[in-house]
Amino acid sequence: MNELIRTVVISNFKDVGILREKYVNEIEKWLLRPEIIIIKGVRRSGKSTILKQVASKLKKAIYVNFDDYRLLQHLNIDLLDEILREYPESEYFFFDEIQKIPHFESWLRTHYDIKTHKKFIISGSNISMLSPKLGTVLTGRNITFEIFPLDYDEFKTFGGTTLEQYMLFGGFPEIVLEENEEKRLQLLAQYFNDILLRDILEKHDISPIQQFKAVAQYIIANTGLKISANKLAKELGINSRTAENYLSHMIDAYLIFEVPFFSNSTKTKYLAGRASKYYCIDNGLTNALSAKPNKGHLFETIVAQMLRRKNPELYYWAGKKEVDFIQKQEAYQVSITTIDQEAFTELKKQFRHIKETHTITPKNFK
Repeated sequence: MNELIRTVVISNFKDVGILREKYVNEIEKWLLRPEIIIIKGVRRSGKSTILKQVASKLKKAIYVNFDDYRLLQHLNIDLLDEILREYPESEYFFFDEIQKIPHFESWLRTHYDIKTHKKFIISGSNISMLSPKLGTVLTGRNITFEIFPLDYDEFKTFGGTTLEQYMLFGGFPEIVLEENEEKRLQLLAQYFNDILLRDILEKHDISPIQQFKAVAQYIIANTGLKISANKLAKELGINSRTAENYLSHMIDAYLIFEVPFFSNSTKTKYLAGRASKYYCIDNGLTNALSAKPNKGHLFETIVAQMLRRKNPELYYWAGKKEVDFIQKQEAYQVSITTIDQEAFTELKKQFRHIKETHTITPKNFK
């Protein structure tokens, strides 16, 4: 076991890729505090690289990826104990895809509570970290960071060129670095399959698999789709509860995110006519799964992604006209051509807390 651990553990961080500075800097601020740092985000968004970039700045740090096939027969909390015994001098432990270890939450809580003076930085590819217990077991003992594919500034840092390219191929780091268009699309299709298999199908007992895949393809290819679980069920010929579960599973895996209808009344939000909108986490996936993606929808989606990175509380509103997004006290209208200001006027009459309005076009997107 000791030899295996030494084989999979990384303690010498040399080539850590292009620095994701905004994430690394924020995480570094919490390294001297006792809280367990949780890193979450969609698969292939760069979580592992960011963990290594943070670790590379520390003297006594080790990194372990529990997705490593060599650990497949040893995924239990005894493995975590063995790692600590093998590296007693280490102070920082970066555990990637830790949800592969059953009961890791209780193990982490114990070490936090007994004050072992070890700092744990963990990652996973699901909002729930594949365990409904995580939030309760580690309440008050963690700080969470979400990692997303590259934003537009990072995209340019990685060698991306035009807004058109960003709209079509998105911001997964390896996709931006790949120059061949055909390979990009092949990789994106593989990302989609990997997320479905490893972050959804392995977790949930879903049958038939092809039905779920068809639903996922439909939602992603039609990014920005406004639909309820009931309507989705009718369109695809499935049970409404099943449709609701499918949407929940895709959100949990960071494949899509939900933008609900905005209202001060909880009841109004869930009326049949107030369906949520669902956006893909990255435009590259939409492009790879859609025969002919709509550029207006793609641009609206990158604005939605930009706002989602800022804050998960994101809504839309509709009266006689529709307002694309509302976040806190600000409203946003998006278009690749001209903006209709009438919706803002109607919105502000009904909701006096809206203080600022923004119009976003390709010319002022940044």
